[in-house]
Amino acid sequence: MFKNIAVKNTIRNINNKGFFHLLSANLLIQVVAFGSQLFVAGILSPGDIGRIKIVQTYLTIFSIVAGMGFNSSTLKLCSENRTEEEKKSFLQSALLLTIISTISLYIIILILNFYGLFSSDKLIQWLIPLGLFPIISNSVFMVFVSYFQAIKKIKLLSNLTISNKIISIIAIVLLTYWAGIKGYYVAYNLSFILMLFVCFRHYSSFSAIKTFSIKNLSQFSIHWKYAKTSMLAYLLSDISAYVDILLISFFIRDMNQIGFYSFALTITVVLKIIPSTVQQITIPYFSSLSQQKSEFLQAFKQYNKLLYIIIAISLLGVLLFIPFFLHFIFNGKYDPSLQYFPYLAIGWSLRLLSQLQNGAIFGLGKIQYNVYTSLITLVFNLIVISISLYFFGLMGAAYSSVLGGFVYILCSRYFFRKARNEM
Repeated sequence: MFKNIAVKNTIRNINNKGFFHLLSANLLIQVVAFGSQLFVAGILSPGDIGRIKIVQTYLTIFSIVAGMGFNSSTLKLCSENRTEEEKKSFLQSALLLTIISTISLYIIILILNFYGLFSSDKLIQWLIPLGLFPIISNSVFMVFVSYFQAIKKIKLLSNLTISNKIISIIAIVLLTYWAGIKGYYVAYNLSFILMLFVCFRHYSSFSAIKTFSIKNLSQFSIHWKYAKTSMLAYLLSDISAYVDILLISFFIRDMNQIGFYSFALTITVVLKIIPSTVQQITIPYFSSLSQQKSEFLQAFKQYNKLLYIIIAISLLGVLLFIPFFLHFIFNGKYDPSLQYFPYLAIGWSLRLLSQLQNGAIFGLGKIQYNVYTSLITLVFNLIVISISLYFFGLMGAAYSSVLGGFVYILCSRYFFRKARNEM
């Protein structure tokens, strides 16, 4: 009886925090996005799917460098007990700093791409200016996301995300059908620009934006205190997570095979929906409880147990149903992807088990521990994936995903305990 009451209380608490509202938004977005990806995969060749994955991997990594962690510093600073005016000031300074840093890096990327340093594939070289433009637009959007997340405007965040994402997905489907892979990236950019327009318009409705005031630059040192470590943590984490794609793009020449592997990796997105929602909700609360050890640990145990159960059920579901679903939908076109999928799904599930631990470490202000976890995993993955690619080809990269997942969760658990003991 008491156990049932505790479960009901946990569900009531997470509902009050906006979890189910944000989860329903993320689910709707991911279902529609997943359907659009399947539609795009049906239109494009496996080789083009591989090119999209390579460009998206560069975008993910360079976005972290370009944004310099100012979205993370915004989340940390604005989730603390500060006045509303202070929080708005931190948002405005983060927006200005992000705009300056992202435009600077984008120009450097264009120069390097001109000399073919990112890929020898001519189409990838042509796509990079379009595919990496969201370095600017998405980085600015993520600052807004962090701000709304920090001030606990979860319903507003989910509503903004739903309306804009659905429009962008419709545009991607239509333009890809009309103009192929080039249309995909035109629509991709238009979607981010639209999201930014809505964010600026909504924010200006309840506060005057003074983004381009030189005074905002004076807050650089305050942001940088949190941003530098967070940027390094996310950069190393994403490189360690996608180092397989980076190595494959240099060592494997068969773009069709890269496409099959990339498609299998893309399907694993269904595993990330709920864990990422849990992390979005809990980081501001962990940050606000960072000085209350007993309450912090109680909240962490509750949500972490729930997270493990969700990940286990999700993994079992995708392993059972995804292979049949893909074979039926594509009539065998992407069957070669199915040999990689189980290993990639298990590897990513292991990484996702640490989602709440990493969020809790961030909330405690011990961001350097996330850096150590990512650095150890990156070194391990570089060595193991390189060796595995040499001996087993693309299957070796899939096998390595499982080993890398184990290393990541073990390191994350060790450093979480260390951070907890230092409270």
